[in-house]
Amino acid sequence: MVPTCGTVRHCPSPLFAACAPLPCAPTLPRMTKAIAIIAWAGTAVVAAELFGYLLHRLLHSGWIRFLSMNHMKHHLLLYGPQQKQRPGEKYLDSTTGQVAIGNVGLEWIIPGSVLLVLFGGLFRFLGIRSQYQIQFFAIVLAWSFWVFSYLHDRMHIKGFWMERVPVVRHWFCWARNLHDIHHRVVNDEGLMDKNFGIGFAFFDWLFGTMASVQPPFNHGGLEAATKRFDFVTRRSDDIRREVKNKAPEAKTRNEQVTQR
Repeated sequence: MVPTCGTVRHCPSPLFAACAPLPCAPTLPRMTKAIAIIAWAGTAVVAAELFGYLLHRLLHSGWIRFLSMNHMKHHLLLYGPQQKQRPGEKYLDSTTGQVAIGNVGLEWIIPGSVLLVLFGGLFRFLGIRSQYQIQFFAIVLAWSFWVFSYLHDRMHIKGFWMERVPVVRHWFCWARNLHDIHHRVVNDEGLMDKNFGIGFAFFDWLFGTMASVQPPFNHGGLEAATKRFDFVTRRSDDIRREVKNKAPEAKTRNEQVTQR
């Protein structure tokens, strides 16, 4: 049977097999629904990894202080280059006491929301069917949360179960080692510029930011990082000073209560 006008829209890529019908279309074979679902799922995973990688680089740049604050607190104060990366069985959360969804702070939520809105507008413009849009956004959100929140945080916890399960142990330990290097390598400008991927290193390899071996520690780089991100370290010093000043006051009040 020869396809007639109004049956299929001509799409330049298999990913656009989900396009809505046009009044007339060339006689191209239809992509099956199963292949379309697989294609959109793969695209969503790649998109989540790419934009997670790019956003991670942005957070390390210091270009937008508000966005870099929590992330560099994580890197310089909680899990610094000269600190243990797994000090205990509990994750030290840099978003404690701040606006967050779970332990995902605004530095991830705000740029991520902007990207989702932009993609939504693009898909609407291209006429992508709603079922494929829902699939795409659901996978992007789920993948991003699993990799950049759940998996990342467990790389800083002692005795995580993936260390012991043969099926994933090799991959997890490999990815965790790359992430340890990410925390410890600082260039002369004070930037941590290696291994921005969390569980997968494809975009690090593609953009030349992958380091599988840790170089000698750059003490000058750490000093430069402390100065470059002084808005993080200075705030920490202020908090410590405030706590130290309040300690004698609290001790005096306790003594007065005891005397009464």
